[in-house]
Amino acid sequence: MTVSVATLALLAILVLLWLLFGSPTNESASSLDALQIERLLPSNCHHFPQITQMLKEEDRQFMRMRAQHHVERKWNAERRRILKQYLRGLGQDFVRVQRLARLVSALSPEIRKGQELEWMWLGLQFHVSYRMVELKLAFGSLSPEGLAELTGIITGVAEELEHRMSLIAESSPSRLRVNLGS
Repeated sequence: MTVSVATLALLAILVLLWLLFGSPTNESASSLDALQIERLLPSNCHHFPQITQMLKEEDRQFMRMRAQHHVERKWNAERRRILKQYLRGLGQDFVRVQRLARLVSALSPEIRKGQELEWMWLGLQFHVSYRMVELKLAFGSLSPEGLAELTGIITGVAEELEHRMSLIAESSPSRLRVNLGS
């Protein structure tokens, strides 16, 4: 009995570590000093309207009724491939936003610990949601809800960071220019 509880606890810790620190992308880490601000802003999440359009129920019904079965299967496989690419893109966006958050924190010492904890909590939520969507896609689900949640997390954090950056720029434009390499 004790061995199984210890095994479950170890497994839970390993899963939590994977969720927290397992990067959803293959993007390599680089120095914050070498990054330009444009490269830190999310770019993939702006394609969410196209993704939701691609997942319309009417299209699926049309393909089911009009296309041959093998064509429908290929069409579904292609949609799943596109969703997986979009999901990877969201992972890249989140890595960028995390880097931007670290940069903003370094430039703005007045950011309270509570804000940093909030960003960490959002990071945990993102990683858990990311893995859940990844699993659902692996099992054939083509639902946009999980992707919408991930996109919302990224855009919300990015908007907050852009606001913080504008405050930093207003208070000390020369410091921002030097640190961003402009």
